[in-house]
Amino acid sequence: MKFIPLFGLRVRHDYYGAGTCGDLACEPTPATLRVIARYRLQIREIPGGVTVLAALAPNGTTPLVGLPRDELFAFHLRVCNADFALFTDLHELTHKTDPVFSNDALSAPDRRTLELTDRSSWGTESFVVAQGDTKRQFSLAGSPLAEDGDPLKTPQAADFSLLPPDGSATITAYDADTKVLTLQLGAAQRDLTVRYRVRPSRDRRFLADVELRYNQSMSAQGASDAPFEILFKVRTGHWAYYLITDQKEDFEIVDTSPATPSITFSAANRTTLNDLPGDLDALASELSRQYPDLRRVRFLSDEAVPCSITTRTGIELRLGNQTLLRPLPNPPLGHLSRIGQRTGAGFPEHDTFHQVVKYLPNH
Repeated sequence: MKFIPLFGLRVRHDYYGAGTCGDLACEPTPATLRVIARYRLQIREIPGGVTVLAALAPNGTTPLVGLPRDELFAFHLRVCNADFALFTDLHELTHKTDPVFSNDALSAPDRRTLELTDRSSWGTESFVVAQGDTKRQFSLAGSPLAEDGDPLKTPQAADFSLLPPDGSATITAYDADTKVLTLQLGAAQRDLTVRYRVRPSRDRRFLADVELRYNQSMSAQGASDAPFEILFKVRTGHWAYYLITDQKEDFEIVDTSPATPSITFSAANRTTLNDLPGDLDALASELSRQYPDLRRVRFLSDEAVPCSITTRTGIELRLGNQTLLRPLPNPPLGHLSRIGQRTGAGFPEHDTFHQVVKYLPNH
C-alpha cells in the first residue's frame, strides 16, 4: 500500500542555528491515535518532529479513506534533554496556564509557524435567588482567574459573566480575598449561573501541547508542502569570567573569534572583588572564602550573549599585548547564576553564565 504525506511538524531552535531541534518528542494523544487508526493513517516519528501519512486507494491517486475538514490532531511536547531549559527562553511559556501551539490562526498554506496560545478552561457555579432580592452576595467555591488567564492578575468583576437566562442581573463587584461576588438583581429574577476562567489541570510531564486542525492551512493530500514549525528562542545571559591570580596588573579579556557580534568585556564592567566584600554576587562570596589571599577579578560582558551550540574559540586573557591564556573555555550552560551590581539606579540584576579562570605564575 502506498502512503503520501498529509502534514508534518518540526521543532526548530535558535540554539542550533537553522537546524532541527531533537530535544523534544512529539507524542500523539490517545484521541489522535484513534483518529490515525480510523482513517488508516500512519505516524512517522523523526528527530524533532513527526510526519503523518495517508494511505492511497489501489488506483494510486485518491485517498483510501477521506479525511473530513476540522479533524483534530493533538500532540504532547516532551522534553528529552535535561539542558533544554538552560539554553531556552521560556518566558512566554511560563506566562501561560495551559500553553498550546496551534494552526487555528493560519489562514493559508503559505504560513507555517504555529502560534502559541493559552488553552481556555472555564468553571461555572449556580446560585438560588430568593424572591424579592435586589442585591445578593455569593461566595464562590472555585478559584477564579482573570479572563485572559494570567495567573499574576487579580480577577475583577468584569472577568465574570452570567449564562442565559440571566434576566436583568448584573455583576457589580468581586472581592478576590474572600471570593465573594456581588450581583444586582432585577425583578422576578431567576436562579443564576456564573462563568469564570479557571486554572486547567495541566499535565506537568509535558512542556506544552500541539493542536493541528485539518483546515485551510493544510494543503491537499500528497501536495508538496513544508511542515508546520514550532520555533524556540535561546536564552541570553551575560558572560562572567572570574580570574583568580597572584598578580597585581590590569588584565583584559578579549574576543578575537570571527563570530559576530563579538563579546566585549570593557573596563567599566571589570571589578576587583577584593574591594567589594558586600557585592551582591554569591559566587564572588564563595571565591573569597576559597581564595582569601589571592586577587579576584570579575570580567562581565557588556551585553547579554545568546546561547549557542557553536563554541567561541577566540576568548583570550591578556596583559597588555601579551596573550596569557587562550582559548578561555566558554561558560558552561550549567553555570547559570544571577548577580546584582551597585549602580546609581540601585542594584540591577543580570543572568550570567560564569567560568572561573586561574593565572598563578608564582604558585
